[in-house]
Amino acid sequence: MTARTDTARLLALIPYLRSHPGVAVTEVARVFGVTTDRVIADLKILWMVGLPGGMPDDLIDIDMDAVDSDGTITITNADALPRPMRLTPDEAWSLLAALQVISDLADDTVRPAVTSAVEKLRQVCPPFGADPVEASVEADYDPRSEWFTGACANKWRIEIVHKRGDDPTPHTQVVDPVRVEVRDGHRYLVGWSMARKQWRTWRLDRIVTGKRVGHATNHGRPPETLEWFSDVVDEVTLTLAPRAGWVAEYHPVRHVEKDGEVWKVTFAVASPTWLAELMVGLGPDLLAVDPPRAAGPAIQLARAAAAANGIELPPEQVGGES
Repeated sequence: MTARTDTARLLALIPYLRSHPGVAVTEVARVFGVTTDRVIADLKILWMVGLPGGMPDDLIDIDMDAVDSDGTITITNADALPRPMRLTPDEAWSLLAALQVISDLADDTVRPAVTSAVEKLRQVCPPFGADPVEASVEADYDPRSEWFTGACANKWRIEIVHKRGDDPTPHTQVVDPVRVEVRDGHRYLVGWSMARKQWRTWRLDRIVTGKRVGHATNHGRPPETLEWFSDVVDEVTLTLAPRAGWVAEYHPVRHVEKDGEVWKVTFAVASPTWLAELMVGLGPDLLAVDPPRAAGPAIQLARAAAAANGIELPPEQVGGES
């Protein structure tokens, strides 16, 4: 099961139950192709669904006693759900702000639809004067994104010259691109790396040049999300103290393992500087580094910080696995 299929089933379940009062749990399970336990779990979710406010009279009422004793389902207080949705002023203005941000990020193929939606929403929003909401985002817009979007749409194979993190030397790669997306304020090209035989992402503002070299091959559908660091120069595993487990939630990782009381977190690293700053920031919560050579930049960074503050550190306090 996925969140999408679960949501679709729940949305279909409400009108079905309204039109089949007293239906058996087993029959609902048969119609929707799920287990009876899944149906009962869905009912417990629907029990908390209703109109804004969350008071008892606002929520769907399900006779759970009948479910438990007779195996039948009857719902009431759900008459308001089929009514057309009406946005509150706060909801309408929030949606308007979100659409304005999307308009900033969208390419020319999407922007007209977003603009049309904004105009229609303004017509139904409560009148609070002219332009009460203005929102925009300064994503690192690059006019070349239109060219890369076109390369994806036309199924071109392209050759890009790309800079990796803090490596000043550009690298040339042949890519079958599939989409341009925005994450954390930056545009990324998503595509199949012909050299690595894997799906990768490249930050658009680090692509020096791009040119068409042929027709792209169909490599199937890429994952919905890809790891942040596409030009991986190393893979590093940090062993962390229990209280540093937050690192795995805050940063993109490849693998997380709980080993007794400690965490082993594996990163795909494109920027040694980023990794060094992370390790120095962890301090005593960083217990080990694998491979050990990956700790070199962090050791140098710690020595430089100590020297700048007039602190003399013996080698064993900075090196090793501590």
